[in-house]
Amino acid sequence: MRDPAPDDWRRHGQERYLRGLTFTLLEWTPARPGWDHDHCEFCNAKFSDAGASLRAGYATEDRYRWICPACYADFWREFGWAPPAT
Repeated sequence: MRDPAPDDWRRHGQERYLRGLTFTLLEWTPARPGWDHDHCEFCNAKFSDAGASLRAGYATEDRYRWICPACYADFWREFGWAPPAT
């Protein structure tokens, strides 16, 4: 598998705040009361429990940062994360 190109459209400075963090594959739930959705840190795909949104993805322990499975699979090596769940 190839790593994403340096000019991949999904890049917008995530290396400043995502490199080396720990992500776990989780079902999406609100991070705090009243929170109704999140977005993938790369492609902006929506996570929620409504409509056609993603229902699971890779999240930080505090569930503040979310990454969709496709973007996680593309960027895990570069960012130093654990391999994707199989």
